[in-house]
Amino acid sequence: MHVLLNDEETMLADSVFGQAVELGATGTEALQHHDDRRLWQGLATSDVLSLGLSEDFGGFGTLTDAAIAAMALGRALAPVPYLGCAILPTQLLASTGGSLGLVDDLLSGARRVAVGIDPNTNELASESSARAIAWDCAGADAALVLDGDGSGRLVAVGLESLGQDLDLTRQSRRCALETRSLVVGLEDQTKGLTGSALTRWNALALAMVSADMAGVMDGALALAIEHVKTRHQFGVPIGTFQALQHLLAEQHVSLEGARATTLYAAWALDKRPEDAVSAAHTAKAYCSEHGKRLCEAVLQVHGGMGVTWECLAHVFLKRVLFDRAVLGDERHHLRAIAAMQRASGRKGDAGGL
Repeated sequence: MHVLLNDEETMLADSVFGQAVELGATGTEALQHHDDRRLWQGLATSDVLSLGLSEDFGGFGTLTDAAIAAMALGRALAPVPYLGCAILPTQLLASTGGSLGLVDDLLSGARRVAVGIDPNTNELASESSARAIAWDCAGADAALVLDGDGSGRLVAVGLESLGQDLDLTRQSRRCALETRSLVVGLEDQTKGLTGSALTRWNALALAMVSADMAGVMDGALALAIEHVKTRHQFGVPIGTFQALQHLLAEQHVSLEGARATTLYAAWALDKRPEDAVSAAHTAKAYCSEHGKRLCEAVLQVHGGMGVTWECLAHVFLKRVLFDRAVLGDERHHLRAIAAMQRASGRKGDAGGL
């Protein structure tokens, strides 16, 4: 695969980023009171919500396209639940072979349904989980989880408040696992999720969260570069200070690594399934570690301004920290990679779907 974007992919990234900037919020105060309906409908109308989904379910494009869109939205700090209420639930529903009407509602922006994540296993939750969190669920009134009888079928559960969201750009809520919700269309499932389908969905979720992190890293670094160009000390721009130049150069290297590992993880899901699981773990581990480090460096570059409410540096940091926690941080995925390597040594390649 080519890590650099081609002309069509660049146009996609620019288009999604442009929509997010035009229709999204522009500062911390605006983020607190932002109504995301115009941007959400714009993404639906331009078929961004459909990227990476099978044409049988009304989708088009590849998962690499979906990752590119997620990067663009992360770069813009877009306060819309692109992953939580579009990509992840529609991919999950498609794996059951049914629910066409519900998928259509999600792709058109008419309905939002989230996905429940088990924070203990860092995978899709079930009704038998001790607890579950619906992450990136703004506007959703229910979350999809596995039923509790082991059949692999999806059910919808209600959502409860989780308290104040520290991430100004996204919402998280607690899943009421004991309370099923009526979601029209779920009854049309033709099969339960198999083990391989769940494995693929987990790898897909890791790749897409990594894409958001790579986009956030891009936006945060751009914010820092603009700051060092315009901020003056001792009569010169602080960007002329060698220490800051070296610090930002190191972060640029980290950003390129995040882009490369993420795009490969998304591409492998479509083109190299035997590498998809290991690639997804690698991308999430890399982006979790380097995303935190980059956004902390951006905060450092801003000095005391970085922790003030008006500066977006802390918003980038909080978003990347929430991404880091969702589906496991770098330590979780490095352990998973090590376990796969041990299994591979005993049984052959264990990194595929």
